[in-house]
Amino acid sequence: MHLPDIAAPETRFAAHLRQAALRHRLLFVIVLAYAGLSFALSQIFGSPAGDEKLSGLVWNFAVMLPMMAYFLLAWRLVVQRFAVPADQRSGWLKADLKRSLTDPERLSSGLVGVVLMFVVLISFAQLKRLIPVLQPFAWDETFILLDRALHFGLDPWRIAHAVAGHPLVVTAITGAYNFWLFLMYFSLIFACFSTANRAARMQYLIAFILTWAIGGNLVATLFSSAGPVYVERLGLGDTFAPLMALLQDHAKVQPITVIETQDLLWAFYAAPDSMSGISAFPSMHVASTTLMALYARAYNRRFGQVVTGFACVIMLGSVLLAWHYAVDGYAGALIALACWWGAGQVMRRVTAA
Repeated sequence: MHLPDIAAPETRFAAHLRQAALRHRLLFVIVLAYAGLSFALSQIFGSPAGDEKLSGLVWNFAVMLPMMAYFLLAWRLVVQRFAVPADQRSGWLKADLKRSLTDPERLSSGLVGVVLMFVVLISFAQLKRLIPVLQPFAWDETFILLDRALHFGLDPWRIAHAVAGHPLVVTAITGAYNFWLFLMYFSLIFACFSTANRAARMQYLIAFILTWAIGGNLVATLFSSAGPVYVERLGLGDTFAPLMALLQDHAKVQPITVIETQDLLWAFYAAPDSMSGISAFPSMHVASTTLMALYARAYNRRFGQVVTGFACVIMLGSVLLAWHYAVDGYAGALIALACWWGAGQVMRRVTAA
């Protein structure tokens, strides 16, 4: 009597996993190089990030999972309503979800991608912790002057508040700024598990690594700065005292969480033996959102327009909420564009080889 091969499904998934690893070999090389550099520098210059870094990333992701699932389900309902013929809608959603959740290629590629991206995020966090050790804040005064030179002698925050300084608008922009982290995680997980537009998917994942490594670590260390919110605490004058007073006034009228977050971040940084990094230049909020917009546009032009609009809000909010100088956002956007282009070039060369 022939017995069912119980191990067959696991064996088939293992085969798909090996194939996924081969498809991601370029990503493996880049991630291992980045992680190796992060580990080496952490051993030389400071205390390595412990288990709390990994647990923090896992916890943040786990908390966002229900909302991610809700957004994906809502999106599939929109597709069912507007893209599926009326006579095919019955049972379509159930079949669509089953197909997505049982596709071994999608699951294996997604698993490989998620593991690699978690290594990237941990490596980034470790290197950011070393910024105060490698390069103490030295560029804030230069960026203040550069901001004024580029904006006709005015501090950009004055322009931002003249345009969008109403308390309700400030609160809305604060909400968008807080939503950024969820959107970044969502886009990253979406890219890992996506089977549509494979070239754009891989370009986004490579560009993501390059953007955070080059912009968030290398450039941030070379041009170490704290940002407008911390200028007075660094003893560099009261240039931004009026801006902070405006934010305090807004907080009395409308809820904005940014002030508490800024105080908490400084407390972590100023604590004895702290390795918590503060970095204003370039703005990684703007850089990562610009990158998301480029990926969204490659996936769908209308999506690209929506995320581009969100990137503009983040750019405005970074100045409006005292997190960044305007040049931080400009640099972040340019770095993202350069890394997206560079990732495309790398893929084309590897494919042609």
